[in-house]
Amino acid sequence: MSDLPSAHPARRPAPTAGELRNDIWLAGGLLLAAVISTALGSVAGIYGTDANASMQWALLYCFGLTAPLAVRRRFPEIVVVVIAMVFFAGVTFRIPDLYVSNVAVFIAMYTVGAWVDDRRRAMWVRVGVIVGMFVWLLITMFQAAIDPSDDALSQAGLFSPFAAMLLIQLLVNAGFFGGAYYMGDRAYAAAMA
Repeated sequence: MSDLPSAHPARRPAPTAGELRNDIWLAGGLLLAAVISTALGSVAGIYGTDANASMQWALLYCFGLTAPLAVRRRFPEIVVVVIAMVFFAGVTFRIPDLYVSNVAVFIAMYTVGAWVDDRRRAMWVRVGVIVGMFVWLLITMFQAAIDPSDDALSQAGLFSPFAAMLLIQLLVNAGFFGGAYYMGDRAYAAAMA
């Protein structure tokens, strides 16, 4: 045996058949949860009368958001990009699911950190999604700030209810993405130990 470093970098052990099966169950369970969440969000009037999505579009959204998770360990980078794009579309078209979509994005971000052996690529894919999400969030915040018809929260004063809500959104998203990034990296490190 030689003490020279290997020409091939260490690789995380491939997912087991059980792990791959569990991904299918996860995708199916989240699909059911997304349909229920979307239906309840619609009944609750999450977007008021401004919800643009018909039930067919909502079901397609639920499927697009969760089905990719069935192959999350095989194609983690593709899965996170697809789910992020579906998420953008769903919120843009005001599909009334506020919870399962966040879970799907978190799992996809975590999976890139936990399963991609090329650590540089894992970093850039996640940073790209995070930057995209924050640019999109800032654009929607700006649109809400200049929308004269949106009088849900007062914008009066330096630290108005509107400004407080924007700050909450920024902090929650920073914690959300930071947590997914950190936990994915920790899972990868533990698997390599």
